[in-house]
Amino acid sequence: MSDALPVRLSDEGRTATWNPALTRASQVIVRVRRADGSVEERRSLNSGRTRVREGEAIETVAPAG
Repeated sequence: MSDALPVRLSDEGRTATWNPALTRASQVIVRVRRADGSVEERRSLNSGRTRVREGEAIETVAPAG
């Protein structure tokens, strides 16, 4: 994964916001820690905001590609 973007996480870590202009990538990779402790990487549009399910927490957001 390339360098992580600076993000602002909500208190519970379920929502992340960032400035989409910081990267030219159209998608980002969101690293998510699941409730069972495993880590999963998901793709999301570079919209400046993403959210995960209850029991999960966002670790990093990085440009895809």
